[in-house]
Amino acid sequence: MNTVFFGNLAVLTLRKPAEAARQLLALKPGREVLWLAFFLAVVLNCLVQLGIDLFVSVPDIDAPDSETLTETESIPLVLLKSAGAMMLSIVAFLFVGRLLGGTATFDDMMVLTIWLQFLQIAALLITLVLSITFPFLMLLLLMATAVLSLYITLHFLNEAHQFGSLGKSFAVILLSALVAVPFVLMLTPSGPV
Repeated sequence: MNTVFFGNLAVLTLRKPAEAARQLLALKPGREVLWLAFFLAVVLNCLVQLGIDLFVSVPDIDAPDSETLTETESIPLVLLKSAGAMMLSIVAFLFVGRLLGGTATFDDMMVLTIWLQFLQIAALLITLVLSITFPFLMLLLLMATAVLSLYITLHFLNEAHQFGSLGKSFAVILLSALVAVPFVLMLTPSGPV
């Protein structure tokens, strides 16, 4: 595998996500490779999030003056949140999918989630670079990334669980969100709970 393979796979994921999912599932990487890729994705996600925090200023509504600097979260906290969110989505997609009759394994969900995470990191990096030059594009690019991620996730879940129905995949996403949201709110120190 080389950069050409991953580039072609990224294009295939955007054009035909179901076919890309089948290719990813056929790779069958070992557990060591999966965990290494998982932690690499966590670190890269942390770096991009910190880059966004540092380079894209968001006005603080509560601040008395608009010239206050935005606080960035500590690196260990961002790493922990990123790892927790990724693992929570893997486990939720796996178990909710199985409850709905799916057949995916933990490794299947891990491969697909990690690949999607790498694509999202690339999209966020592009968004960051373009937002520094053209700040008005940030919201549009983030919305496009979210919609595209949902589309790809639907196909990935359908292939991993062998549903034969994007409707079941959508149900997995909705039910997983219902399961995950209380945990995310409980584990977020600055959250509303």
